[in-house]
Amino acid sequence: MNMNTLYLTSNNDTSEVHYIFDSYGLNYERVQLPATSLKLEDGNNALYNAIVVEDATLDILQSLKGTIEAYQKKYKVRVVYLNCQPDTSLGFNTVDPNYEYSYVNLTNEGNALAKKLQLNGDKVTFAVPADGLFHYEVTFNNPSITPILKYNHTEAYAAAIVKQQDLESIHFFFESYNAILSYFVGHIWVPWVKYGLVDGYRRLFFSMQVDDFLISNPWDDTPGTEYRTSIKDMQNLAQWQNELVTRMPKGSQYKTELAFNGMYVLNTAKYKTHIANEDYGYVEQPDEYKLPLDDEGDHRYPVNPDATYDDTNWDDKILCEGDKLYEFFKNPVNQDNFYWLTHTFSHQNLDRASFHDVDMEIGLNIKLADDPYWGMYKRDCFSQKSIICPEISGLHNHQCLKAFEKNNVHYAVSDTSRRDLDAANPYFPVVTNQTFANYDGFVIIPRQPTAMWWDCSTPQQNLDLYKKRGGDKDMTWEKYVRYEIDHQVVNFIKMKHDPYMFHEGNLRNEDFEEITINGVKGKYGLLQEWVENMAVEIRKYFEWPLISLKMDDLVQYFILRLEKEQCKPIFTMVVDDSTFKVSEIKVSATQGSCTVPMFAVRDNGFDSSSVNSIEQYGEEPETAWIQVKQTPVSVKFNGDVKWNDDTYSGKTIRSQNGGDRSVSAAPMNFAKFGLLNSLLLCSVLLLIIF
Repeated sequence: MNMNTLYLTSNNDTSEVHYIFDSYGLNYERVQLPATSLKLEDGNNALYNAIVVEDATLDILQSLKGTIEAYQKKYKVRVVYLNCQPDTSLGFNTVDPNYEYSYVNLTNEGNALAKKLQLNGDKVTFAVPADGLFHYEVTFNNPSITPILKYNHTEAYAAAIVKQQDLESIHFFFESYNAILSYFVGHIWVPWVKYGLVDGYRRLFFSMQVDDFLISNPWDDTPGTEYRTSIKDMQNLAQWQNELVTRMPKGSQYKTELAFNGMYVLNTAKYKTHIANEDYGYVEQPDEYKLPLDDEGDHRYPVNPDATYDDTNWDDKILCEGDKLYEFFKNPVNQDNFYWLTHTFSHQNLDRASFHDVDMEIGLNIKLADDPYWGMYKRDCFSQKSIICPEISGLHNHQCLKAFEKNNVHYAVSDTSRRDLDAANPYFPVVTNQTFANYDGFVIIPRQPTAMWWDCSTPQQNLDLYKKRGGDKDMTWEKYVRYEIDHQVVNFIKMKHDPYMFHEGNLRNEDFEEITINGVKGKYGLLQEWVENMAVEIRKYFEWPLISLKMDDLVQYFILRLEKEQCKPIFTMVVDDSTFKVSEIKVSATQGSCTVPMFAVRDNGFDSSSVNSIEQYGEEPETAWIQVKQTPVSVKFNGDVKWNDDTYSGKTIRSQNGGDRSVSAAPMNFAKFGLLNSLLLCSVLLLIIF
């Protein structure tokens, strides 16, 4: 039986179901309804282990019924019905579509199913999308139907599980629209329809990146309002991070990532500031501006700065005496409280920067990060291969990207508010090619902007600037933060892996009054207030660990998804016809090779000798990572696993000899999986981006 989902849909425009599939990285095939025939088997091989039917009328359902139900009975396959017309033959009463705005809650049975999958949601009242969309308010009186979502204004139900005559199906009677409810229930029906054996993985990444670290930015270009982070700010932040993890689900890990500009150590120390005082003015370009192939770009750095100014030979003692924040972070213990990466030396815009200028910008920042200065460049806390470009500039500049590669920088972040940097699939990176930047193979991952603005260090500054720029004059800070959290939490429910953007001033906390957030008292800077509120909001929906990674490691998950798309893996379960026991799962690549995940919401975990690594944070179900080529790899389990028995107690997984298993918290040694071959990536890019 292939681990592949058949997606049958009548929807052409508004459905978000493909995002649910993509968030897990599932194999699926889409068939537009109505369909004249379905091929579900190839000889004795079942082609699909899950079926999803969306927006089907009773006539369409009737045309599919015989084929699908015969397949279900033979292979014990479950079916998901999304916003299909209620089928009276199953025991649902006839109802007309409803276009009114409504709300639903999980039933007791729905809560039990959610808890089994380590979901919460029991304290959430979910809005059912309206705005021209419809839903069904269904009633029934049948013991074979289990309600899982109920409308709170009527005795009708919004979702139910049906178990009748050896057939199992789950029904959601509302549209799969861009709404929290649609994405949340996806985390119920995806593992349910697959009996907990999922050809993908689930993970909540929780990465916060701080740009402009070491710079003292003025608020709203107002002289005298500059703020530069203090040592006490950073000590408080480190302590808060440790305390925060204790309030997050088991297995969570959190560190803030700092993107620094080294020139501002020289400025603060008032030492060798000649280059720092150069005029880095530039002519602003459109976001999509691409430096012409025959253009060298603009030259602002002297050709040989050491000969011109003796600028780049620094006395570390003078730097330590002149900048105590720099001195503080020479201590490896203090370094390890955070993740680090470069934001360039001077924060020069890179859209038209020359190769030499970018080489200087990266090289000088690396120099400051390395020995004999900070000495963190070669340490685990530092992302050598990643950069956050100033103003997200230079990503269409071939001279810039060449200089990045020279300095071993292969990855950057985008800004999801910029359409020119979007990938067609938000779970994939953009990989540059000649059309994009006159340069092949540079990897760009998406990053989300926040409403904690770059030049603000206090809530009042942020609120004043919001109102000055046309925002609601009656807005309070509490409402402002609430709106931001409500707006952003959907990205986590969609399981997007994107990091989030903050800036230097957002770290300020030393001189703040203590406030209480969700019952916890503390001095909270703008970043801390955002993170505290978001962590609580996410936990309303998930009991999954929140994981922050340094950027070099986070990028690998995006690259693995892209490699998986290219190699098109096939997962085939070998299932006994009579007992339905799974003896093995064969995994192979259609072309090339890749590393693919699979997770199991089962008490019997993976046999570690049959996979490359096992990833598990806290009490999460195991995720196996398997390196595959065109020759099948056999993945096995510890103990018997029955295909159509998804019993899961969530107890500690034990090995065959009865001892506790030790599982890793990393999918693989990332060193084995460096930058993808540029030609391979570009061939994928043609399919994904353009």
